[in-house]
Amino acid sequence: MRRETQALTLSLVDDTYYYIELKEDVEFDVPDLLDLIEAEKEICNKVMPVLVICSTTVSASGDFVRYLAKNENNPLSKADAFVLKSVAQQLLAHFYKLFITPERPIAFFKKKEDALKWLEQFFDH
Repeated sequence: MRRETQALTLSLVDDTYYYIELKEDVEFDVPDLLDLIEAEKEICNKVMPVLVICSTTVSASGDFVRYLAKNENNPLSKADAFVLKSVAQQLLAHFYKLFITPERPIAFFKKKEDALKWLEQFFDH
């Protein structure tokens, strides 16, 4: 299954995890997250790990990143693995790790394979 919004493409992989590709030139914010949650509900409506592939030009504000850290604001995510592609994204991830305490596991990677390997520990087997 696959759903597309203005900001992203969402797929369900082997009924094991959500796979999200964030589109180019998007500043991801709360309305985009709400669209994502609705798409997850349509596809599966189950709490699962999430793999997020960021396009080179996607961005998010610090306020949004703090919002995202709360479980109640992203209720279908069990753990988040982000694949980052730009220096700006890596700086935001560094800020996140220093100043925000997420309510669920989160990690940042440069390679999709590394992100998937980390995310596997959260798969329901």
